[in-house]
Amino acid sequence: MDGPPPPARVLLARLAAAGDPGDPAVLLDALHWFGMRRRGPLAELARLASHPDPRVREELVWAVARWSTPGVAELLDALADDPHPDVWEAVAEVRAP
Repeated sequence: MDGPPPPARVLLARLAAAGDPGDPAVLLDALHWFGMRRRGPLAELARLASHPDPRVREELVWAVARWSTPGVAELLDALADDPHPDVWEAVAEVRAP
């Protein structure tokens, strides 16, 4: 965890290598690093909003919540209706004043 975060292209390659729907451990690690950015590849990550593991969907919320990338609000709107309470509670928390 020391040093700079991996470049976005490296993280995207890890996501692609994780398969479909993707190994949760790999996805959670990549999302952690994406969460350290101010902007990111939202279109490439948006598919994770339907991942079967709610931990991945929750980590997606935390990863994109502070991004200034267009489309974040819409993605959070969709995740606010997630059936798992950890996911929609994360959305409520990131949106709280």
